[in-house]
Amino acid sequence: MSAASPPLKHSAPTGVRYLVLGLVAFAAASAYLTRYCVGAANTSIAAELKITNEDIGVILGAFNLGYLLFQVPGGWLGQRFGTRWAFAGVSFTWSMLTVVCAFAGTFAALLGARFAFGLAQAGLAPLAAQVLKDWIPENRRGMASSMVAAAMSVGGAATLSVTGWMLGTQGLGWRAVFLIWSSVGIVWSLAFFTFFRTRPEDHSWVNQAELDIIRGRTSDDSAVETPFVEEAAIAPPDEAPLEASPSTPSLTRMQIGWRMLTSVGLWALCVQSFFRTAGFEFYVNWLFSYLEFAWKVPKSQAGQLTNIPLIAYVVGALIGGVLVDKVRQWTGNAWLSRSGTATGSLLLCMLLTWAAAGAGSVMQLSVILAAGAFFSGVASPAVWAATIDIGGSQTAVTLGIMNMAGCLAGVVVNPYVGSMLDRILKTNGNWNDVILLHVAIYAAAAVASLFVLPGRRIA
Repeated sequence: MSAASPPLKHSAPTGVRYLVLGLVAFAAASAYLTRYCVGAANTSIAAELKITNEDIGVILGAFNLGYLLFQVPGGWLGQRFGTRWAFAGVSFTWSMLTVVCAFAGTFAALLGARFAFGLAQAGLAPLAAQVLKDWIPENRRGMASSMVAAAMSVGGAATLSVTGWMLGTQGLGWRAVFLIWSSVGIVWSLAFFTFFRTRPEDHSWVNQAELDIIRGRTSDDSAVETPFVEEAAIAPPDEAPLEASPSTPSLTRMQIGWRMLTSVGLWALCVQSFFRTAGFEFYVNWLFSYLEFAWKVPKSQAGQLTNIPLIAYVVGALIGGVLVDKVRQWTGNAWLSRSGTATGSLLLCMLLTWAAAGAGSVMQLSVILAAGAFFSGVASPAVWAATIDIGGSQTAVTLGIMNMAGCLAGVVVNPYVGSMLDRILKTNGNWNDVILLHVAIYAAAAVASLFVLPGRRIA
């Protein structure tokens, strides 16, 4: 079908949006392959470069610092050049920088390479959110967000599990592992650029029926039991969206900036993102080392045990996406769907993480942490959906700001956890201190979720 010959309006939807969603999900997975390979290889890297766990934490923090600094510019790239060019470009760049990391011979070289890697990968979340906004109908963004969140965890789980296997069982060096993972993003960037178009209207495979679904003019009868209703029609008076109507002049950049600065919902998203990311960093960056140090688990087994919480997170994210959309349909209340879901699930995550401090075996520890990770995963699509709701036409930049807060957690918390590990090793201290730190972190994330206001849009 050619873009020059419009399809008949009564044609069945072509479903290209699902292929686009699959590409975005795969991008998230491949990004996490290169992001979290340090988490599984950090003891090997430390031994070869003769550095401490705190130094490893600084390297992990350098990635987060780069990721923080380029969140808003990363979202701007999509608005300036279109998500087709921007998304493919940042994926190719971060993959090549992983190659650079593989050849780093000193602490300083690896630190600089991971910082630059963070700059390049910063565009992932805001660009993915912009693609979802442009290609997925509003009443299906919860499920779409859950698929992206789940893909991130699949990538993280594959990284930690397979990297542990390659390092422990296969005897590969960490440099070879970095090179293997970098190739995935390079191939994806070429495939994405070939197939994807920034606007659904510009894709030759998209027919009018699918475009009507994407733009909310008709409902997706295959997935929705009730007719599609616009957000403004069902938002209660205290959640009235701030988006411009046809009779309202377009907002200036200064007005948008002021709304962002004074948005309670956006501030709450940022606080929640800081603590939720700080908690997740334990699973992907430190649990592998924690099992090696505290429980004397070999690398190959540590990779498998670390996998259990991450798989649980994937399942939780998928269920959370369905839950977010269902609560939205049942209640017509955006706050209950987004903020209520996130608050409840993060409280359960906190309680289960607390219970893990009393584990009597390493398998019991992994299972209890997995139960907590499951509920952390449930919260993820609720947060993404709320960010898209609050951001409106500024979704990419809004998600970039929210992610900056999460990056700040990585900059601060990773060196602190690394120094905590060094201190416990030197003093033969209590390893439960690491667990209890993350109990407090998830409690703070749950409280912040209460103040997220998804019905109050910025623009």
